[in-house]
Amino acid sequence: MSRKLVINILIFFCIFITGTNSMAYSEPIENLIEASLLQQLHPVIMTALRNIYKEEYSQYGCERIISINERLTIKNTDHRARPVDAIHGAKYFEITIVVCRTDAENVELILKNDTATAQYYLSGYKIFSTK
Repeated sequence: MSRKLVINILIFFCIFITGTNSMAYSEPIENLIEASLLQQLHPVIMTALRNIYKEEYSQYGCERIISINERLTIKNTDHRARPVDAIHGAKYFEITIVVCRTDAENVELILKNDTATAQYYLSGYKIFSTK
């Protein structure tokens, strides 16, 4: 084999190895968006856990968004509007988050932002055991 061919093959393998190595550790954009949304919702999650468990300092091991639903208030004047503070025809979101507690319980939190200030609040919750 010629020296030029060997050098080209070595360069190709170096590019291939470094290219796949950098791609293997990149995080998908969905995971980054979920992490940033959970970071923004952290105060709401902590307040919800304090209210549910009547604890001053709630602890949990993990959190995961399991659904995000877009909702609309009713626009028509002949139908009754949903009982929300959002203006008729406005969009609001309902986010369901599962929180893993340290005591082998999971809590499913349902958060909504249908108020005039669009701040999220606890709409409902379910507690279930992992045992």
